[in-house]
Amino acid sequence: MISLSSNYPVLAEQQTAFRRIIERHYSTYNEWLTIKPANGNLEDRKTAATWLSGKGPAISEEQISIVTSGHQAIMVAIIAAGLQGAAIAVDEYTYGNFQAIARLLNVQVIGCKGDEKGMLPSALEAATARHNIKAVYVMGTINNPTGIVIPTDRRLELIAVARKNGQLILDDDAYGFLEENPPANFAQLAPDLGWFIYSLSKPIAPDIKVAYIVAPERYTAAIAAATKLTTSNPSTFFTSLVTNVIRSGELADLLHRKRAEGHLRQTQTKAFLSGFNVQGHENGFHCWLELPAGFTSMKLYKDLQDKGVEVMAGAAFAAPGTTGEYIRIAMGAEADMNKVLQGLDVIRTMIS
Repeated sequence: MISLSSNYPVLAEQQTAFRRIIERHYSTYNEWLTIKPANGNLEDRKTAATWLSGKGPAISEEQISIVTSGHQAIMVAIIAAGLQGAAIAVDEYTYGNFQAIARLLNVQVIGCKGDEKGMLPSALEAATARHNIKAVYVMGTINNPTGIVIPTDRRLELIAVARKNGQLILDDDAYGFLEENPPANFAQLAPDLGWFIYSLSKPIAPDIKVAYIVAPERYTAAIAAATKLTTSNPSTFFTSLVTNVIRSGELADLLHRKRAEGHLRQTQTKAFLSGFNVQGHENGFHCWLELPAGFTSMKLYKDLQDKGVEVMAGAAFAAPGTTGEYIRIAMGAEADMNKVLQGLDVIRTMIS
């Protein structure tokens, strides 16, 4: 089976370097037998604050909590912010596992129309008038699946709507590391209502179970309580490892190489599928293919599986009531780009 569904971009040469980093860290780590703070060690939070601030407004370590994954961060955010039973506005096409987590926590997901700049403020206003919307969930920098980056002017417009209506904004940054010059995130632009989630599993590797939550400081205690009840505390073996690769410059170097590889794969994929409506971020490891008339995403998904190619059906990303037929193609799971091209050839043949 050619995997064009999983989207953890791991470089072909990364295994050797990763093993060296793990062995180096293991040889010096000796904190196995101590109880750790629920929101992470101070030194790790200080490093996270510097890293996440980037070139934008400074983030304080007091705003940061550390958890074990992006999924846990989403769950903790919903619980800590008291959003169970409420409604959360999302893009018409958004991360499918966010929608699954929302259902688990009795949250209603409301799709809002968008354009090439992301969610439309007018659509958020209209949805707010009809539903008990308490928060907005976006992937502000490289949406999954569309690849859209919300520019700063649109972010400020969405913040204005959210502030007027007493809403929070949850900004999930799973793929933002692939953008060379990302806009300031929602927690930087609106510290009173913006949350920012940054998982390390895609920037580094799937087994690195570390994610940062940036939130208004009034939620710090609630985040710690939710973290205690879900994982007790983050693993400082991993949090300190991430701190070390940030401070050493190894993470910045790795992300530079991942952006270069993503750019190559995105360019090749769009060229191979020339003539079809394909969108994706210039450095992204996934793209969003609109299907020609007569095709449905679920039927094509099953037919491709029969041919030995696995993709993600667009239906997995669609908010309730959203119409349209797409598939998401991920180019990061296969180390050999030639295998990706083989899979793309099967897709192109089937929809031509």
